[in-house]
Amino acid sequence: MELPAGRVVMVGFGKLLLNQMEQFLPENSVVVVEDPDIIRKRAVHDAAADLRCVGSVVAAPYHQDLALVAAVEEHLAGGPVALVIAGLEYGVHGAAVLAERFGRPGAGAGAAAALTDKLRLRAAAQAGGLRNPEWTEVYGPADAEAFAAGGPVVLKPANRHASLGVQLLEPGDDIAAAWELTVAAQDDLMLPDRELAWRYMAERRLYGHEYSVEALVRGGEVLFLNVTDKLTAGGRYPVELGHVVPADLPDDVRRGFEEAMARFVRAIGYDTGILHAEWMLDEQGPVLIECAGRVPGDSITFLLDAAYGGNVIRTLVELLAGGSPKLPGGAPMGAAIRFLTAPAGTVREVTGVEEVQQRTGVLRAAVTVAPGDRVAELRSSWDRIGEVMVLAAGPAQARAAAEDAAAAVRIAVDAEVAP
Repeated sequence: MELPAGRVVMVGFGKLLLNQMEQFLPENSVVVVEDPDIIRKRAVHDAAADLRCVGSVVAAPYHQDLALVAAVEEHLAGGPVALVIAGLEYGVHGAAVLAERFGRPGAGAGAAAALTDKLRLRAAAQAGGLRNPEWTEVYGPADAEAFAAGGPVVLKPANRHASLGVQLLEPGDDIAAAWELTVAAQDDLMLPDRELAWRYMAERRLYGHEYSVEALVRGGEVLFLNVTDKLTAGGRYPVELGHVVPADLPDDVRRGFEEAMARFVRAIGYDTGILHAEWMLDEQGPVLIECAGRVPGDSITFLLDAAYGGNVIRTLVELLAGGSPKLPGGAPMGAAIRFLTAPAGTVREVTGVEEVQQRTGVLRAAVTVAPGDRVAELRSSWDRIGEVMVLAAGPAQARAAAEDAAAAVRIAVDAEVAP
């Protein structure tokens, strides 16, 4: 792969993404932009030193702040930029602004603003004719209670990442207590210490089966699209527990997702890059849940590479560099991931990991806890404690193999006793 002359600017230190880009980017080609507080908290200089492709780290605010523009300009001193990419959710808007500043392909600042604020996203999608649940901005528990009078709701932050603070509430739930949990849910490691402006929203709860759509887009045209089948936790916290790539869908249902995604791209004015959109499928078709304008997490890119036989990150880099990469066709295989969880408590024993790692088709099996570690209540993605990833002849076989492998990993926990 040949890139245009210049540096690769990444907004937000995306360690997992950089590990994948390390395979093909030139040495010292990447400039990482990170907030000074996060550089300290995540020891970014030390972590970046282990990456051959990272040449420098620029300390500059980018969370709800565009001071990064002047900082990057000063650092580059007039040198060219090959491409700009968001390393993290919080870097999506800053990356889009920088791409426009340096004349490189990107989401577009307007689209990125919508992708990083779910209230703006709802407004744009609604104006574009997409199906949305009833929604409103809420400023406190009284607003949420008033909205909840109309039926079950979803309460969530509008401008945070992952599933932090998202709660599914039923009639009779303590809305005031739920509000406190949503407001308090922050990933301090990924946020600067300064005060930030947070917004919150309530939506009418959707019912159906959840899917995500991953799309590569150039100039507002969807070039590649995959539908991922999702498994989410029941109860109040809809944490994602597994994915299957590609989803095994009838042709007409898949076309429905294709049409909805093309309409979504037009609705927000998205230009070039990658989208990871979440949809609920009901009897009338897809209903938009939300959408991220960055590389999907939860190892979905690894599932895509395994199932389709390509390299999604490399393809994205070529698109953002202005190239015309070769795109994968259909998926000849199926790939699945199942995340591991356990009840809240203290880990007593972990067994089965080594046996599962030796199974045919298992790409990865790992547990992140050991005896003596504490397992938290499952409220967000960060509370999962391991994963099993498999490759099989098709989606159904991959799903079954992942479920079977996950069941073979046993994490014994001494459960916490409520006071």
